[in-house]
Amino acid sequence: MLRSRLALKITLLIVAVLIVGFGVSTIVTIQRESSALVEQNKQAVRRLTQAVVASIEAAMLQERPDVTRSLIQELRELRAQPREDTSPLESLMIYRRNGVEAFTDMATAAEVARTAGLSDEVMKNIAKMERAPGTTMSGPLFARALETQTRQESLEMAGGVSLFTLHYPILNKERCQGCHGSDHKVRAVVRVATSMEPVFGEVRRLRNRQILIAVLTILAAATVLTVAMRSVVVGPIGALSAVARRIGDGDFEARAPAAARDEIGELGGAFNDMTSRLAQAHTELATKNKELQTALQNLQESRQRVALLEQLKGELSKFVPDAVKKLLEQNPNATELEKRTVEVSVVFLDIAGYTKLSEQLDARRLNQLVQTYFSSFLEIIQKHHGDVNETAGDGLMVIFQSERSSTDHALNATRAAFAIHQRTGTLNEEYGGIFPSVQLHMGINTGEALVGATKLGTGAGQRWTFTATGPTTNVAARFAGSAQGGEIVVGPATAERIRGHFVLESLGEKTFKNVSQPIHVYRVIPPGIYEKIV
Repeated sequence: MLRSRLALKITLLIVAVLIVGFGVSTIVTIQRESSALVEQNKQAVRRLTQAVVASIEAAMLQERPDVTRSLIQELRELRAQPREDTSPLESLMIYRRNGVEAFTDMATAAEVARTAGLSDEVMKNIAKMERAPGTTMSGPLFARALETQTRQESLEMAGGVSLFTLHYPILNKERCQGCHGSDHKVRAVVRVATSMEPVFGEVRRLRNRQILIAVLTILAAATVLTVAMRSVVVGPIGALSAVARRIGDGDFEARAPAAARDEIGELGGAFNDMTSRLAQAHTELATKNKELQTALQNLQESRQRVALLEQLKGELSKFVPDAVKKLLEQNPNATELEKRTVEVSVVFLDIAGYTKLSEQLDARRLNQLVQTYFSSFLEIIQKHHGDVNETAGDGLMVIFQSERSSTDHALNATRAAFAIHQRTGTLNEEYGGIFPSVQLHMGINTGEALVGATKLGTGAGQRWTFTATGPTTNVAARFAGSAQGGEIVVGPATAERIRGHFVLESLGEKTFKNVSQPIHVYRVIPPGIYEKIV
């Protein structure tokens, strides 16, 4: 297909070039030869006219106008003969300067006889040839011939025939003025009309012959050049194309012919060099692909391990407080996990009437209830920067710390308690009819506690826990136990820090189990019922 398309394009290009070249040459040749033929015919008519004029002047000088009339008569009779080899002369007319046909009547002869005298024999001969003059001559060529005293020529159509018309003035020379007078410069005008059809026929024949020669030449040259181009250009390019297709199919051993010592041979050599480099690059690329495939496989395995570790990390993070995660991210050795005394706010909460609920619900539904409510609380605790320390049945212990001030963790603990209280109401409405309505006991205490990791066991069976221990956490649990359903009870240290942000109701001093001294406690009033406090 490539060879056919390229050969067709080359053939068309060669034909186009030959058509342009030979066409221009042929057109120029035809024009030149046509002009030469036409000019030859015109020149023959001019010579004929000059011969007629010379004959007329010679006869006039001999005072023999009858000879001129005989000459004109013979020319007319010759033209009238129906022979194919006759002259193309269409008409030969002589007109006086007034436009009347000359040598037809006795007017001029009588005038000359009066002026110069003519023999009786001449007058008799002229009288024998007397006839009525033809149409009076007029027209621009006749007028210009009289005015300029030079011959006038034109090509014109008459009766569907192309005519070459010539108007030749006969001057009134000094030697003629003795008979014709001197009051005019032109005695007569000879009008000769010849048919150009024979000439144009020859031109057409010549044109057709030249066109035929040009067409044959173009076809022959195009055939020879096309065959040569197929052998010299199209064939080698087709071979290169076939080799290129084999290389495209993966055969890097294919080689193009490069024996010719021309540009196509150089192209074949360059193509073979390129193929060798491609084969080498393909081998190197295959090796790199294998290495890359191995690396990719290792990377995928690593990503799978990382994903598994991230999944484990996500699962384990549910059991690790945020404070521990931050410390581990900062220092994997976790030297900061060792217990140290820190001021914290501890929130204890448990479900009111949990024992009664355990009697009403089976263990699975009860666990589902606790999981549903406590899971919802986890988001609130994390939002307020708290760490879930431990859960025990219906109880939940949360530690709040702050590096900025002692007021921050107390406020965060109280705000988290209120948010949990509101979320509990929302969950009661959402799960009404599924779970019994739940109320929480909540207690908040602020103070110093021993916060950090505690190692349990030894050797391979050891386990670390993170918690806060000390009186502060124990008292917070006692506050939660003393609270009524839905109440938030806080100690004096917490009350002192949140007094400017929450409304507190004093519950007086109360005595708690395993606490030696009574403690003044407060109930945090939920927003919306402040107007009930007096």
